[in-house]
Amino acid sequence: MAYALGLLLWLALPGQAADRIIAYTGYLPPLSIDEERKGISVELMELVAEAAGLEIDIRFAPWKRAQLLAQTTPGALIFTLGQSQERREKFEYIAPLLYTESSLVTLDQPLDSFDKAIEAGKLVGVHLGSLRSRILKRSGITNFAEIPSAEQMTTMLQTGRIDAWYTMSLRASYMFRQLGYDPKRLVVGAPVTHGVQWLAANKSIEPHIRARLTKAVSKVWRDPRYWQIVDRYAG
Repeated sequence: MAYALGLLLWLALPGQAADRIIAYTGYLPPLSIDEERKGISVELMELVAEAAGLEIDIRFAPWKRAQLLAQTTPGALIFTLGQSQERREKFEYIAPLLYTESSLVTLDQPLDSFDKAIEAGKLVGVHLGSLRSRILKRSGITNFAEIPSAEQMTTMLQTGRIDAWYTMSLRASYMFRQLGYDPKRLVVGAPVTHGVQWLAANKSIEPHIRARLTKAVSKVWRDPRYWQIVDRYAG
């Protein structure tokens, strides 16, 4: 009887529930694709959870909504998040999951800078709610369209409804293959920006959970499975 009571008290301790944690992400292929096909960052987060000794409940939502959910869910994580001053005020940044390069991708002439896109009068597509849309504005590009999904963006580039796509070359190539288009048609300009895809958290995250995650990400970077995952999606 005393043992059973002690077990119940142990299960009710405040820190125990934190061993299962919600992590939000968006539909951002090939980093975060969906529940079935996962994605690079999703598989990396599974390794992080394994290394941290945490159970992780990964939930997908449209990217802007995923950020709002993470901001309003106590203790929640969010991943594949770029860093900005506005976001630093909303989230606690934990560790970088992946380093990326972004370019202007077209089907004709290479665009190696934002200035060239402006000079050519190109209509540039960019993901809705992404940090890249702000970068375009700061770079002086006004002729751009914010598109909700990578699938739509891919089809719009293929059919000429946009002239260029500001994204990771890895994403453009992956999406063209997924939708049955020829990735050899893609003309990838020189990288115009370099980014970091971060693991971040709700401001209320417990310090000991944050410490475990930071240590786990460092361990995953040295895990040989890390680059096996990246290479598999890169095709």
